Amino acid sequence: MRENRFKKILVYVLAAVVGLGLAVVLGISLKVGWSLTHPQREHVVLPTGAGKLNPKQVSFPSRQGGVTLQGSFLSAGNSNRTIIFAHGYGKNRLQDDVPALDIAQVLRSNGYNVLLFDFRGSGESGGDMSTVGQNEKDDLIGAVDFMKKMGRQGEHIGVIGFSMGAVAGILAAAEDTRIEALAADAPFADLVKYLRVNLPVWSDLPSFPFTPLILTIMPPVLDLDPHKVSPVSVVRKIRAPVLFIHGGSDTAVPVSNSEELYRTALGGKKLWVVPGAEHVGSYKKRPQEYISRILELFKQVK
Repeated sequence: MRENRFKKILVYVLAAVVGLGLAVVLGISLKVGWSLTHPQREHVVLPTGAGKLNPKQVSFPSRQGGVTLQGSFLSAGNSNRTIIFAHGYGKNRLQDDVPALDIAQVLRSNGYNVLLFDFRGSGESGGDMSTVGQNEKDDLIGAVDFMKKMGRQGEHIGVIGFSMGAVAGILAAAEDTRIEALAADAPFADLVKYLRVNLPVWSDLPSFPFTPLILTIMPPVLDLDPHKVSPVSVVRKIRAPVLFIHGGSDTAVPVSNSEELYRTALGGKKLWVVPGAEHVGSYKKRPQEYISRILELFKQVK
């Protein structure tokens, strides 16, 4: 009698422990998934001397979600060519780890207008969530819409994107033929495949059981579909010339991603792997060659 009672109590205790453990794992997964899609904003602080560029503050709507985006427009006078910059995850329009503003200055001095803007949930833009490319693609198309409404300055458009911005650039260029040339610096090829391998790096959690849990529970909770963020699935649709740039020592997004995209792409495509460069570090490693290569690419925006 006592033995049966003890067994029942033991079963109840074990069930409670297992239930508590599952609740803890689920709670951690939800918290981490939420934090990864809601990165802390990096405020836009123009570096000393940037005022001489005379940036014009602009705002425009995304194509999706009623989100208002904020940006800076650098005019090159009467130029009818504009290069739109698309920043990476957790960054803002200045992409200070590149830094993007240095490249923007060179492009403007070579006759290109430049539009730098903050994706949703970043910098000074509206929204509070990063979708790692899914809705950022529509933000970028919203930037193209904005430039087209500016008349002559938006007659011809190119895009340079970094990391997540490169992914958004590929997704947008596959859909929007108004993008006449694309420089994609350090993109991943497929979000689901990338996260299955690399989510532990971003979450600081062991792959099992957290990675499959996060990938299962977060999409319906946040109304996201990571399967839509697959540059390699759409890159064949791009008819504009594309320059894939990747650091040979990139541990955040391995160079194999750009190599796969390059193999899959059609038409005018080039791949430049920079030995020793880390994630979005190709410009810092080879600044003169970087500028030379993107100027050669953007000659086709005319």
